[in-house]
Amino acid sequence: MAACISSLGHDQCSSKIKFDKLFNLPRYKRYFDFSSHEINNNPENHSNKKLKFSHDDEFINVEFSSNKLPCLKMVVGSLYLPKDNPNKPLGEDAHFIHELYQTIGVADGVGGWVKQGIYAGIYARELMKNSFVATYDESMKGHVNPKRVLEEAYKNTNSKGSSTACIITLNSVKNTIVAANVGDSGFFLIRKGKIIYKSPIQQRVFGCPYQLGNCNSDNPSVAQEMELNIEKDDILMVGTDGMLDNIFESEIEEIVRRAIDQNLKAEELASQIGNIALYNSFDRFAYTPFSRASEGRYKGGKIDDITVIVAYIQ
Repeated sequence: MAACISSLGHDQCSSKIKFDKLFNLPRYKRYFDFSSHEINNNPENHSNKKLKFSHDDEFINVEFSSNKLPCLKMVVGSLYLPKDNPNKPLGEDAHFIHELYQTIGVADGVGGWVKQGIYAGIYARELMKNSFVATYDESMKGHVNPKRVLEEAYKNTNSKGSSTACIITLNSVKNTIVAANVGDSGFFLIRKGKIIYKSPIQQRVFGCPYQLGNCNSDNPSVAQEMELNIEKDDILMVGTDGMLDNIFESEIEEIVRRAIDQNLKAEELASQIGNIALYNSFDRFAYTPFSRASEGRYKGGKIDDITVIVAYIQ
């Protein structure tokens, strides 16, 4: 749960929205296997592997090792652990997995809105519902563009509140993942048990991330766009700050290496990561990414909603 509401504007807005029960997210795990869907049998072979990410609207390319890649797909599992709060049983996180179009997303409603009587989890769930719909519309254009997905979802989300968001799609022709991220949710790309890329967070000050919403000035134009080459057996791990604030990268790497040795399924790895993050969040004396980032202001973990999505690249 991001703690701070952006102070760059608070225009009044209101609406009454009915939500599909699909997006009322209880405590649960989900698993999807995309292997049954037809994929282009004639992908381009890209011999130069590049990591590309944006900074101040410019793209920087980093050369990786070169290997010709087969046509790839994602096998995905997820875990959602809403914070124990009887007034907000669904928590303030939301996520979606689009099985056919190889696209996933997470959102984290900004908890600071509670001071104004606004439940930001509703905004996050509506944003992810609209992202799911926009993913289908995007696919009709030939490929899914995560930033355009965010733009379309943002335009059609009318609830009060605000949310971080991260949308990622797999391009099976280029064998890349393409992402658009706003705020402090994010992802890791893991290869052979080592994290080779971590998405940067966007925040104005500690605890105040960039955020999408109708009652502040942020919009999808601030999203950081990234495109990364992927290889067979890579692992993509996506999460809200409930995961990222409570488990270090070294812990994730150790858990992933054990998961590889034990041939765990994607949802089993997501469950292990999420439950260790949950355990750390209740440890008042643990040294965590949250306590480190606070520069001494806070000790221990941060009790929060936890969302973890794991995608095996196969």
